[in-house]
Amino acid sequence: KTVQLNLSDGVTLTNADGAHTITNNGTLTISGNGTVDNVSHGRAALVNNGTATLKGGTFTRSKEAGTSPSNNGGNSYYVIQNVGQKMTIGSGVTVKANGGYSSLVANGYQNGSGKTNNPSLLITGGTFSGGINVVKNDDRGTLTIEGGTFSNTYGPAVMNWNVATIKNGTFTVNNT
Repeated sequence: KTVQLNLSDGVTLTNADGAHTITNNGTLTISGNGTVDNVSHGRAALVNNGTATLKGGTFTRSKEAGTSPSNNGGNSYYVIQNVGQKMTIGSGVTVKANGGYSSLVANGYQNGSGKTNNPSLLITGGTFSGGINVVKNDDRGTLTIEGGTFSNTYGPAVMNWNVATIKNGTFTVNNT
């Protein structure tokens, strides 16, 4: 299916217990100023298995409890996970979560052996803060960053395990 989702001001989509908030298996475009939140352990605000374009919205895990690489606090996961064909994140998007166990945005597979898909993530702008890694480009993933603001208090702003191109952006890590 092709879906266009406009998140109106003041609107928050929150997951049902134990589910991802949004799982895209088709073509998805999200715009607007509302929020997509996930409150369950091991689940994301957005999982993309198809093609997704994010033009607006705030994506978060408001009950994220992971405090360090060795402590998930009983409730941790990526805010956005891209294992689909292509995801584009633009300047009207905010992705944030407190926590130091899971990456904020994950592109690709933690273990890509046996996978045939090569997820692609293009970030042209937006504000990204939190996670053990702000953006993790994993096995089989291709990452291009053309702009945006990336900040973290614990780990790297970008963690790359495959192919990444960074052309522009602001990257801050507040932990020596």
